Amino acid sequence: MTNLFTKLLSPRQAIRWLLLALTLLLPINAFASPLALGKDIPYAVMPDNSQQQTLDQAYAQLSHREETHTAIFSRGYTHIPHWLHFKLPAHFFAGNERWLVLAPNFIDDIRFFYRPEGSQEPWVEKRTGDTWEGKRGDIDYRFPVFRLPPPPDSVKGYEVMLRAATTSALLLDLELWEPHLFLQHAARTTSFWAFYLGIAAIASLLALTLAALLRSKRLWSITAVSSGYGLVACVQGYVAWVVPGIGLTLQHYLTSIFTLTSYAALSWMSTEVMQFKEKNPWAHKLMAGTALFTLLLIICVPLNLYQKAIYLQAIIYLFTGIIFLIACLYIWWKEKFQLANLILGISPLLLMLVSLSGLMSMLHWLPYHSSIYVIWQYGLIINMLLVVGTVVFQVYRQRIEALNKKKMAEELHFEREARAHQRQFMGIVAHEFRTPLAIITASLANLRQVSSGINHQVTRRYEKIERATERLVQLTDNCLADARLSASQLSIERHPHSLLALITSAASLIPLSDHHSWKLTQEKQAINARTHPDAETASTLAIDSALMRIALSNVIDNAVKYSPGGTIHIDLSRQQDHWAISIRDQGTGIPPDRAGMIFERYRRAVPNDSSRGVGLGLHVSRQIVRAHGGELTLAENTSSGCRFIFTLPVQPKNSQEA
Repeated sequence: MTNLFTKLLSPRQAIRWLLLALTLLLPINAFASPLALGKDIPYAVMPDNSQQQTLDQAYAQLSHREETHTAIFSRGYTHIPHWLHFKLPAHFFAGNERWLVLAPNFIDDIRFFYRPEGSQEPWVEKRTGDTWEGKRGDIDYRFPVFRLPPPPDSVKGYEVMLRAATTSALLLDLELWEPHLFLQHAARTTSFWAFYLGIAAIASLLALTLAALLRSKRLWSITAVSSGYGLVACVQGYVAWVVPGIGLTLQHYLTSIFTLTSYAALSWMSTEVMQFKEKNPWAHKLMAGTALFTLLLIICVPLNLYQKAIYLQAIIYLFTGIIFLIACLYIWWKEKFQLANLILGISPLLLMLVSLSGLMSMLHWLPYHSSIYVIWQYGLIINMLLVVGTVVFQVYRQRIEALNKKKMAEELHFEREARAHQRQFMGIVAHEFRTPLAIITASLANLRQVSSGINHQVTRRYEKIERATERLVQLTDNCLADARLSASQLSIERHPHSLLALITSAASLIPLSDHHSWKLTQEKQAINARTHPDAETASTLAIDSALMRIALSNVIDNAVKYSPGGTIHIDLSRQQDHWAISIRDQGTGIPPDRAGMIFERYRRAVPNDSSRGVGLGLHVSRQIVRAHGGELTLAENTSSGCRFIFTLPVQPKNSQEA
């Protein structure tokens, strides 16, 4: 406990707690801008191509140069050290101490020399950099801070020589602060970045948790983008500040590694968010390949080839950005610019454009501007929260759809059970109807024999009773056949049977109609089974005659019911490997919007018309024919009639009999 108390009250920790406390104590209007190199302090610059120039040699060349620069110092990725010369006039100090802050943190080595202007006094040297093993500054802070005393009253100010060398981007952001204003600035920026990284940690943890729970590649790619927050922490100096000692070396390498991984992760996230794998496979392969290649460039960091890796990665990333833009435009156009896809695509697209602009400015291809990095840092948070929120919404919607599908599956299961019970009930009822219908049919036959030729009106009444009885028999046959066909195991009882005889039996109802007649042909030649016994024998086929008679009767009965009158043409023909039975009526045809559903169970050609049946006949007929390995189709549908064709294979297909 004592050790912990001592650490909390150590000078270093005391300064950190003070900076955080000042966030709440200092007023916002106390914040002021510092004097910045370039904008307020012009400078002369010279590359040290030999990398061997001494301070005096560099001063001799720079002190006489009249050309000065007023923009922020940036030279891109270069191994060549640069010397800078500038002056700090006495009025910058106003007789008080000033603090000089050097940034960013990824400069390897910075040597800072100053002395009174015009004097020959020895140079005062300060040194820092993320590879410098000595003290980084006079103040314990995230960036190197040097304390400059006010120049003597007899001099104009200080003249400064600065040498900067790095294996990363050569960029120098030098600021001169009043101490009390810097404390306010440090407190606010430290609190801001602590809040920023806290939000980043929460968003990253949320993405990681969702990715682990939902096992979504999209969420894993969003989690990978968190490497960008690691880069922000390194650039802002938190790694070296929080982890003393090894933290500086760790920050040096992590800056390079996070730079490469953040671009690779952004490419991966972009293709996953836009679902390129499903919507645009070629773009997915290109972007995934470039992301993987960028990751492999990490090996260049320990080999001291980081600058070459960055140039190569920049070219790849520029190409990737163009591909992503083209692919997004194509998908948006194809999906008619749906709002959800626009939001998902614009977010990574903007972040990619901003990060690409930042990369190009670090390479000195574009003028450097700090606002690019501000937008990029905010964009990381907004992008992750937006994408995670959108993905969570999509997951929620998928969950609702899954629940609806589950509910629908349960309802479908109950419906199937209900229909199974219904068919079972209809089968039982139909079976019970068979006995009284058989009695009625037999009694009617006896009555017709007794009253034959006696009374024409009585005979007509008997014929109507016979037609009604046959309708009931056909209905019960259909119910029994449907129950049998719907059974889990259906066995077709095949026996040789004449197709001509079967057609004649199935058409026996037609003569009972007052307005219809029928004509039987074989190969379009008129034929009569009684007068052509050879033709009857030649048409023998192994079938389940009871079921097949039901199938034929249903189609023939429909021809009678749905046509006002006329002749029903039935033709039997032999093809190479099958028999074809064509049944054509002279009705008004089937409405086009109903033709595609007439073979479905309980669907009729004329909806809401139960007087002509329950919509079971054609369904049962097709199922019977298919059970025999054949097919029943609607071959013609015109305003002058319909034609149905049965096709039955000559050789039974065993695989289709089950």
